[in-house]
Amino acid sequence: MRTTLNVPRILVVLLILAILVSACAAPTPTPVPPTATPVPPTATPKPALDLSAVLDKYLSALPAGFGGIAPAALNEQIAAAKPFILDVREASEITTNGTIAGAVNIPIRDLAKNLDKLPAKDQPIVAMCAIGHRGAMAMETLQLLGYTNVKSLSNGFNAWKAANLPVAAAAAAMPAAGQAPAVDKDLLAALDKYLSALPAGFGTIAPAALNEQMAAAKPFILDVRETTEVASGGAIAGAVNIPIREVLKNLAKLPAKDQPIVAVCGIGHRGAMTMMALQALGYTNVKSLAGGMTAWNAANLPVVK
Repeated sequence: MRTTLNVPRILVVLLILAILVSACAAPTPTPVPPTATPVPPTATPKPALDLSAVLDKYLSALPAGFGGIAPAALNEQIAAAKPFILDVREASEITTNGTIAGAVNIPIRDLAKNLDKLPAKDQPIVAMCAIGHRGAMAMETLQLLGYTNVKSLSNGFNAWKAANLPVAAAAAAMPAAGQAPAVDKDLLAALDKYLSALPAGFGTIAPAALNEQMAAAKPFILDVRETTEVASGGAIAGAVNIPIREVLKNLAKLPAKDQPIVAVCGIGHRGAMTMMALQALGYTNVKSLAGGMTAWNAANLPVVK
């Protein structure tokens, strides 16, 4: 017997099945935009050390007196303010000649490595050597690093003894290491490299030796005194006068970096500071007249006015 399909009933069944399948299907997830990975801020790189600018800023701002202190004034200060006396000579020089009572001996070549032995950057320090040459360089080094109360003993320990001021047989014990002050690390590294490599003689030339050299090698004589000093006291023949505060603004007036230059001032203090600045900038044949024009005149060498 032939069965007749009930069409409407089949349609209902199919509709129910479609609804069930639709209900069981996994819902389509709502798209979520990707989260951007946070990018850390880029650190601003530290500018490279511009040693020329640093030295020019320092020399341009030198005060009256250029940081020197006379022996008598230091002797008075010792009785009152108790400054830290920094003897930058070699230990053998102290053994032979003595020192100032209480002075601490840190040779100039080791100075930048021993900042932790010095007092705070705002405390009084007086640097001292034999004639004032290394003392001026030590003062310049510390002032460049941010020490604000540093002087150099004018004409050094020789002048102290000549003034019949008290002499001790030995240096004081080295202070215990403290915390080194915060300084510019690149500048400290540059100064340490320079000081550590100082040659025998520390860059000085005696008046007689300069007089002989002038007859042969014809060095460039750089007189860094004030124009009034040159006018009143005269100068070495052929010297070019560029006051110390203006030297680094006038490098175009100097010879090439490998040519002989001798820096001259009154007693050797500014000459040493100028020599140090030029050598640090790559001038390879610079010296300072030991004792300055005072020593030149004492040797009865010729002066022009």
